[in-house]
This record gives sequence, structure tokens and C-alpha cells, in this order.
Amino acid sequence: MNEQDSFFERTEQQILFYLYDNRGHAVSKTELQKNIDTAPAESTLESILFSLKVKKLIEFDTCGNVAIA
Repeated sequence: MNEQDSFFERTEQQILFYLYDNRGHAVSKTELQKNIDTAPAESTLESILFSLKVKKLIEFDTCGNVAIA
């Protein structure tokens, strides 16, 4: 596994843990970016969120907020 894959996987895990811990309210992408340790660039965050959506681990509301599926 290369360093980029490892970063991607760590960030996915942090996002899922954060969403699970905050499942009582809508989480914006900005909130996610501020509160996860790896704090990826916005384009990287979008790619990771898309990957998690394809895996059916997260879902988006009509405002673009993120929630654990």
C-alpha cells in the first residue's frame, strides 16, 4: 500500500468515526474538514466523500450535509 492509499483510508475512517459520533445532527463538509485530524484539501475531501457514498457508507441531504448511512 502506498502513502496516498494509506492517507485516503485513514481519512475515510476519521470521517466515518466523526459522522458516527455526531449522528444526532447534520454535518457540513466544512465541519468535517475542520474536525478530522488529516484535514484534506477540499478536492480530496470531495473524492473521499464520493468514495464513501459509492460504498453506501454515507449519504447526503438536499443541502449537501453528510450523514452516516
